[in-house]
Amino acid sequence: MLSMGIDDLREEIYKAASENPALEIVKDPLASSPQDLKKKLEDVKGLNSSSFKPLLENQAEESETLQQHLMKQLRLCKISTDEFEICQKLIYNLDKNGCYGSMLAPQSLLNKTRPIQNQKMLQKCMELIQNMDPVGTCCKNLEESLFVQAKIAKNAPPLALFILDNHLDLLSPPQADKVLKNINSYKAEWHAKKFATALSIDSIKLDLNSVQEAIDYILKLNPRPAENYRSDSSKNGIANPDVVLTVTKVKGYIALDDFENGKIAGTKDYYFQVKYASGLLPEIRISDELKFDKESVQKAKQFIDNLQFRESTIALQGCAIVANQRDFFIKGHDYLKPLLRRQLAQQLGIHESTVSRLSSRKGSKFIQTDWGILPFSYFFSNSLKSGEGEEKISSQVIKSKIVELTMENENLSDSALTRLLNDQGIKIARRTVTKYRQQAGVKNSYLR
Repeated sequence: MLSMGIDDLREEIYKAASENPALEIVKDPLASSPQDLKKKLEDVKGLNSSSFKPLLENQAEESETLQQHLMKQLRLCKISTDEFEICQKLIYNLDKNGCYGSMLAPQSLLNKTRPIQNQKMLQKCMELIQNMDPVGTCCKNLEESLFVQAKIAKNAPPLALFILDNHLDLLSPPQADKVLKNINSYKAEWHAKKFATALSIDSIKLDLNSVQEAIDYILKLNPRPAENYRSDSSKNGIANPDVVLTVTKVKGYIALDDFENGKIAGTKDYYFQVKYASGLLPEIRISDELKFDKESVQKAKQFIDNLQFRESTIALQGCAIVANQRDFFIKGHDYLKPLLRRQLAQQLGIHESTVSRLSSRKGSKFIQTDWGILPFSYFFSNSLKSGEGEEKISSQVIKSKIVELTMENENLSDSALTRLLNDQGIKIARRTVTKYRQQAGVKNSYLR
């Protein structure tokens, strides 16, 4: 059950309920009515996993999808293979609004085996798509889309840019006199702070005319750039992941981690709450009507125990991941540390295969974090000894350093790269540098 995705586990639950009269399905998020639930149960033997997916359309639409429209433009761009791969993933990771906020975090779409696909390249690809028609897709949300549209147009009044940059609440209501009052109040509150820095609007003359100009400009922007296209993220393959855990910040302070209650210490202001997300799984229980059938009841209890074991194991591993990657959950992607599945298994006192079943790179299990929806495998990376003592460094870190060094100086040979890495305290052989350079997709100095 640990290795099963949501669709397979749903089918397994229905199969068990159809074969064991002591098991009763009391609720199903995908069943529109009790009659629908009953029909699914009666017909379970003839169903496959796709039968449980809700129908979103009665008839197929023939209009061009947002993804098709963007891909046509992408194929005309002169970009590298790695950039094309990232752009394609970004495009098929967009939701119906043309945003990625409800989908996977863009950082998680990078191919970790190719360090050349780094944050800098990701940002370049996102900006490329944002400039395509319709302008303003590939943003976190529609508010960010308005800001991006204004920046791309390069004709926005400075006050409009300030309002669009996370200050849209100042437009409530969008009447010049009231907006002007809101802005002046915001400035006064901001500069009353002890260490307040200067604001971009401090040098702008604020009056009814400048405010009205900003309002008029903002109202001309397209609040829904993707509204004329339907969305199709099917080619992404992981656009609709099985989210099995959620990690959220909760106000308050705890000194020690509490795995039993899913609480992980964070900062002095908040801690992390790890929760199992049942998602689209049916809710089951042992029927009161068949308590006399001891054999069936025993099998039903065993099946429910297996489901609960799956839930507790996932939650426990989630807690361990958050505890080991605490800096990531506090500060973000740049603070991800090397972590081995074997290391996590030893900490939890479980077999390494149990961790592997849950965090397989080909698996469909994801964690909802403040930094996006990320696969379990994202939090694991190999490491190797630095050559001095027992200190370890991630092989991915070394590949990233090779990419950075060759971007700074294209003429660096593998021998030169080895010397530079050794100077940074990374004791590594030249042949290993060559191997990592090739794995990172970096050509040798002659071809560069």
